[in-house]
Amino acid sequence: MRITISNNEFYELQKILAQNDMTLYNRINEEFQKSIQSKTKKKIKATEKANKAKKDKSKKAVINAVNILRLENRNITVYSVAKMAEISYNTAKKYKDFILAQ
Repeated sequence: MRITISNNEFYELQKILAQNDMTLYNRINEEFQKSIQSKTKKKIKATEKANKAKKDKSKKAVINAVNILRLENRNITVYSVAKMAEISYNTAKKYKDFILAQ
């Protein structure tokens, strides 16, 4: 399991752990250092590229679904677009303004 915490929260946790359990303190500190070292420019750029590709794919699926629904004279709603595009409702909601404008 992963959680996201701020730097201040991390330092407060370190203080508590240092007072109670040094082995756990050392383990968390090691993991924190690993996470910092793993954030390379190359990985960040690759993640951004993958996210953009996924977003573009979803947008195309929404546009295609809207066009199909329009051709079939069916109601164009966020739910119907999500079903037709085979994407999650939450993903379709990101394009709600576009969908409802149709």
